[in-house]
Amino acid sequence: MEHCVIGSIANMGRYFRMKGIRFYLTLSLISVVTIGWLSVKLYVRPRVSRINSDDIHILNFIEGSNFQRQHVGEESNIYRRLAVLSDLNESLLLYGKLLQLEHSFNASNVESFRTEIYKELGTNVTRLLYLTKENSPKGHKLRYYASTKGSFDTSSVYDKLPKNSTFDRLNRCHVIGNSGSLLHSNCGKQIDDADFVYRCNAAPLKHFAADAGNESNITSFNPSIFAKRYHGLSNKTHIGKFLTDMKQYHGYLWGACLNFEAFVKICRKAMDAYNITENSFVLGHPDHFKYFNGFWSKRGYKGRLSTGFYYASDALSRCNEVHLYGFWPFNWIFEKDGPRIIDYHYFDNISFPGTTKKSAHTMNKEFSILLQLHTFGIIKLHYGKCY
Repeated sequence: MEHCVIGSIANMGRYFRMKGIRFYLTLSLISVVTIGWLSVKLYVRPRVSRINSDDIHILNFIEGSNFQRQHVGEESNIYRRLAVLSDLNESLLLYGKLLQLEHSFNASNVESFRTEIYKELGTNVTRLLYLTKENSPKGHKLRYYASTKGSFDTSSVYDKLPKNSTFDRLNRCHVIGNSGSLLHSNCGKQIDDADFVYRCNAAPLKHFAADAGNESNITSFNPSIFAKRYHGLSNKTHIGKFLTDMKQYHGYLWGACLNFEAFVKICRKAMDAYNITENSFVLGHPDHFKYFNGFWSKRGYKGRLSTGFYYASDALSRCNEVHLYGFWPFNWIFEKDGPRIIDYHYFDNISFPGTTKKSAHTMNKEFSILLQLHTFGIIKLHYGKCY
């Protein structure tokens, strides 16, 4: 995740098209927020800050034109009841209030979005999530996702591939991100109450069951984790620790091994040593990731997809209901009992990267897309604590 400054509302003026539906990213989002805002008590920081003209423009949606006639800086009653939006962290309150409004799935919009995916990527896209004997015949050569050099010959792993994909269409799916917003959320029981649970980058579940749950059906594993946590599987001790840690997951451990040729050797080593029965180690299909990256690129998102956004996209192709937990990408979260600072991940105390730090992913842009899908009843973004 990357903590980035929220783009201006004007920059949200892009739209993406679905069958019979156009989604405009406009000031209507602000209007929706304010409907719910009028019925709740806002948390206001005790200090009084300077208000700029942009703040007045936004606040007019909330309280009407009377506010504009107040003198800037005047500590009027109306001002005491409003958040000061010149501060980035306080502007996140807009997102939070929108996510706290009543939500319901729109079955027509869900089906229209799925139809758009099938129209562009084909109905068999649901059977390409990982390599199988069915979709990757022996001797078939696959291009790496993130490299133009070389290709991967499936002959080297064919005997270890599953026969075919064991799941296609599903009812209720939960995609679990790793945001620090999950910590102290008490969402574990809700997360586990699903037909299928996606998890990202082998985030630890032990000691976090109350907040993050225990269930998993597919868990992504970036090969860079081999070096970060397991010393590149350099000896039996590190291999043993890797295997022990992976026992906490069920279903499939989905290795993003075919992004680069450099990942293949360490992934083969892991596959050869993989003797646990709790889950199966599978190789993510590079074409599947490439297809969804292209799908969103045509709709205005040019960044490389994060694993969470990619898994959410896959879920939209196969699930009737897609629920997202742990996708809040900012270091402040505003809840019913007030705001709190959160860490980068729910399982460690890593601080948020600086706003100037380069990253392959731009989480705030992904979040703005997911927020709109939520607004149109296509997904549900769960926010804050599960009471």
